[in-house]
Amino acid sequence: MTAVEVRLEVVRGGERLPNGRRVPHSGGAAVGHATYKLSRPARAGEQLVLLNFAEALGREPFELDEVAKATYLDGPFRRGRMVVGGHAGAEAVRQTGSRRDVEVTLSEGTDTLEIEYTVEVPRRYWPFGCSRRRCSLSGAVAPLPSAKARGGARLDPDARVVTPARWTVDARFAAVPTWSPGHVPTDREAKLLGRDELVVASGAVGTAEVAYPEVFWGPRWKRARETWRGVQIEVLHMFWRPGDQVPAERKLQLYRDVPGHVLRIAREAIDVATLAGLEPPPDSRITVVQGPLRAEIAQAHPSAVLVSDQFLQVSPGRRFQGFHQAAAARAMLDEIMYGAYVGRHDPSTDLWLYDAMATALLDVWRARRAQGDEFASDILRRITFVPMVDNFLYTGQAAFAQSYFRGSEDVMPLRLHPLYFSHPLPTGRRIHEKMVDLLTPSQREAFYEKVARERTADPVAAAEAAYGHSLGWFFDQWLAAYPGVDYSVQKVDSEPLGDGRWRHTITIRREGEHAAVEPVQVLATERGGQRHYLVWNGSAAAGTNIEVSTGTGTVDHVFTLETQHKLRSVMVDPRTRLLEEPQGKKRNVDPLYNNRSPPSFRFVYTGFGFEVSASEFLAGNTPAARLQALSGRVLFEMSRRRDLGSIGHLQLHRDRESAAAIGGGATMWFGEKINRRRRRGRVRLFGEVHSLTARGLDGVGGVRFAQSLSIIDDTRKFSLWPDRGHRLAFGLYAQETLRTGVPAPDHRHSLTASASWVHIWPLAHQHTLASRLELTMMVPIVGRPEFRSLVRAGGVDGLGAYGGNELFGRGVALAQLEYRHMFWSNFNVNLVHLFWLRGIGGTLFTGVASVSPCDTLRGWFGKESWYGQVGYGVTAFLQLLGVTPQFVRFDVAVPLVRRRTTCLDEVLPDYLADYQGVDPGSSAAAGRGELDVLAAVLKGCARAPRTAGRRVCLSGHVFGGMSLGACPFG
Repeated sequence: MTAVEVRLEVVRGGERLPNGRRVPHSGGAAVGHATYKLSRPARAGEQLVLLNFAEALGREPFELDEVAKATYLDGPFRRGRMVVGGHAGAEAVRQTGSRRDVEVTLSEGTDTLEIEYTVEVPRRYWPFGCSRRRCSLSGAVAPLPSAKARGGARLDPDARVVTPARWTVDARFAAVPTWSPGHVPTDREAKLLGRDELVVASGAVGTAEVAYPEVFWGPRWKRARETWRGVQIEVLHMFWRPGDQVPAERKLQLYRDVPGHVLRIAREAIDVATLAGLEPPPDSRITVVQGPLRAEIAQAHPSAVLVSDQFLQVSPGRRFQGFHQAAAARAMLDEIMYGAYVGRHDPSTDLWLYDAMATALLDVWRARRAQGDEFASDILRRITFVPMVDNFLYTGQAAFAQSYFRGSEDVMPLRLHPLYFSHPLPTGRRIHEKMVDLLTPSQREAFYEKVARERTADPVAAAEAAYGHSLGWFFDQWLAAYPGVDYSVQKVDSEPLGDGRWRHTITIRREGEHAAVEPVQVLATERGGQRHYLVWNGSAAAGTNIEVSTGTGTVDHVFTLETQHKLRSVMVDPRTRLLEEPQGKKRNVDPLYNNRSPPSFRFVYTGFGFEVSASEFLAGNTPAARLQALSGRVLFEMSRRRDLGSIGHLQLHRDRESAAAIGGGATMWFGEKINRRRRRGRVRLFGEVHSLTARGLDGVGGVRFAQSLSIIDDTRKFSLWPDRGHRLAFGLYAQETLRTGVPAPDHRHSLTASASWVHIWPLAHQHTLASRLELTMMVPIVGRPEFRSLVRAGGVDGLGAYGGNELFGRGVALAQLEYRHMFWSNFNVNLVHLFWLRGIGGTLFTGVASVSPCDTLRGWFGKESWYGQVGYGVTAFLQLLGVTPQFVRFDVAVPLVRRRTTCLDEVLPDYLADYQGVDPGSSAAAGRGELDVLAAVLKGCARAPRTAGRRVCLSGHVFGGMSLGACPFG
C-alpha cells in the first residue's frame, strides 16, 4: 500500500453514534472511511492483513501488580473495539485472531480498497484511550497496513510489522462536521465545540511516509512554539507555564516549566542530529503533545512525541530530574531518526535501525549536558538502609521505574505500542547496547558513520564491515524474543601460592533453554580493595571475542586469576547490563541473587512508630499514669540481598505493659513468587523478652518471655493497597511471665492460638471490598490469666472504635468489612516536593466482635458478648518524591455497644479510672455510653514490611463514644 486516505468523524463521550448508541462519557469513538491505494492491480485471491491496534489489549492484565497495572488502566477495564462495516474492492473482509485483525481478500484488478469502520475508545491511559477527557487514537486511526516481520530464527512466523504509507487524514467532530482543525470556528461552531479541540498529525520529521498518523481531542491545549535550525517545534501542554521559566527557572519552585524544558530538549536533539549529519530538513515539524501517558515518561510515535502529564514530577534535584529529561530526549531523537530512516529498508530493519541511532545519539546528548552515566542505584546506594529506598530499588514497584535503572533492554510488560504490539522484535536500544558490548569504540563509530552517511546502506553489512567478521549469529540471536538466561557465580576456589599471593579459579555458569552469546563482565574484588575486571565473550567454548560457539543448555566458563590478597567478593554483571530470568523448575527466586559470591548483606529499619494515648495522658493525675500513655517501637530487618528464602527480624519497643522489650526472629519464604521481593507463603518464628512494668493494669512487674509461630499464605501482589488476593494466617503465641514484687512465687504461663483470613474482592476499578475474619483464643497453662495475657478486641488492630484497654476476654471472634473507593484520581498536587498527591479515596467500614468473659470461654458468642462499630475513612494517595507509592488514611468510627463488664475481679471501666487516677464518676458515665469526651487518642503507625513504600495511619479514640481511625487490615 502506498497511500491511505482517511475521513474520520470523532464522537465525543456522551454523544451518539450513527446507530443511535450513546458513547460512554469517559470514552470516545470515531467513525471512519479509509481508502487504501495499492502499488499495482491485485491478482484474484491475493490477501492483505490490516492490523487492529484498538484491540491489542484483549483482557485485564491480572499478571501485573497494582502499581504496574495503574500505568495502563484509568478505570474499569473495557476492551477497545474496531468494527469493520462496508467495503469496496474486496471479495471478502473478515476479522480474525484474538486481536480481530482485518483480513482482506482482494478482487481481480483492484488498485483501491475502501473500508468503513467504527473505533470505540475505552477509558484508558494513552497512547490509545481516553483519560481526563483527553483522547488519543494512536495506531487506531484506521486498520494498519502490515507485512511479515523479518528477524532471527526464533521469530514467530505469524508476527507482522506495520508498513509505512502516505497518510491523509480529514478529521472532524461528528457534532460539528462543518469545522476542521486549523480553521477559526464560527460562533455557532464554537458553541458546539465548547472547550474541545481536535489535533491531527499525519507526517514525520522530514518525510510524508509514516506507519500511522496521530489524532487527539479534548479540552484545548496551551501552546508553546519555536523555530530552531529551520525546524518548527510546537508543544501542546496541559498546564499554565509558571512565572519563572527556563532558563531562569528556580530549583525549588513547586511546578516545573514543562514547555520550556521540552523546547530546550528538542533544540538539543536537533543540534545532536545535526552533528551526526542527520539534521531534519528545513520546514520540518516536531509536534509534542502532553497528555495522560503513564507507562513511560515520554513516548515517540511517527507523527508526534507524547509526554506524560507527570513529566518532571519528581525530586527537584538535578540528578533525578535528569532521568525524566533523558527519556524525553530519547523520544525526540527517535522522532527525528524515524524521519531519517523510514522507508529506506524493509519495515523490520527500519524498526530497530532508527531507534539504535537515536540511542547512540542519546549518549552524545548526555555528554553535551555533562550528565553522568548514573542511575537510581548509583545515587541511592549509600542509603539503602532506608526502607523506602530499599523497596524502590529492589521491588521496582514505582511509577516510570524503568527510567531509573540501568539496562540494555526496553522491557515492555504489555508491548502496548502501535509499532510493537504485533511482534516480538526489539527496539533499537537492544541492538545498540549489544553492539556496545561486542564492538570496540572505533568499530562502533565506523558503523554509525556508515549508516549516517549512507542512509539506504544495509546496516547488517555495515556492522560486519566495521567488525571485520560475520555477524549473522548476532542478528539471528537478538532480532527475536529475548532469550531467557540466568547467570551465576557457580564456584570460587582459592589456593595460596609460595610467594604469599593467591590463585583463584572462578566458575561462571549460564543456564537457559536457548543460547545467548553476549559478553559477560565479572568483577573480582580483593580484601585490600583492588578490583579485577574479567570478561567472558559468552562462547560455549574457549576462544577470542571473534570465535564464538553458541551451544545450548548449561554452559560453564572458568577464569583463573592471581591476586595479592584473598578475594572479598566475585560479582557477575556489576553494571547490571544483562537481562536475566530464573531458569529450571525453581523460578521463584530473584535471578540476580546468585550473581554475587558471597551474597551481600542488607540491614534495613522497616518501620518505626510512636503512639500517644491522649485520653490517658491528659486524664492521668500521676506521672506514672501519663507514662503508660506513651508507646513506641523500632523494627529492623536483615537478610542476604535479593534473597527470597529467609529474612531476620529485630524489634525494640516499649508500651503500657513493658518498660522495655527486645525481640528477634526469622521468616522462611516458600511457594511461588508474587513479586520481586516476596513469595506467596512464609513461616515466621519470633521471640521476645519484656521487662514488665508494675504500673500497668496488673500492678505487678516482672519479666516475660514470649515465642510465636505464624504460617501465612499471601497472594496480594502489592500489599499497600491491593485490589485482589487474600492473606490466610495461623499463629501460636506462648508467653511465660515471671512475676516480681509478690510474697510468693506466682508465675503465669499461657498459650494463645489465632487464625485469620483477609480477602480483597474486586468490584470494579478502584472499588474493592475487603473482608477480615479472625478467631483468637487464650488458654492459661500455669496460674491465673492477667490483663496482659488476655486477648483484646479493641485498639488499632481490632475494633478501632474501642480503646486498647477496654475489651478483654479469653476468646475473641472478629469480623470486619470495608468498602474502599476512589473519589478523585489523577491529581498533580505538589506538597513541597516531598509528596505528590495523586488521589483521594474513601472507606466505609463496619465490624463486630464477640468477646468471651475473662475467666472462662462460657458465654462466648452469647447475647451479651457482642460489640460493633461503624465508621468512615478518608485516604490520601501519595508518591514520595514523585516515585514511591504511599498513603495516609484518617478514619472516624463510632462504637455501637458499650457495657460495664467484670474482668479478673475488676469492674471495667471503673478500674481504668482508678488506674489513671480519674474520678470514678466520669468513668462510670462513660461506661453508660454518655458522650464524656476525655480527650482524643492520636496514634501513628509507619511501617513498610516488604512492600513498596510506607503506610501511615492516623487514628484516635474518644473514650466516651467515638473513635478516630484504625490502620486498614488488608
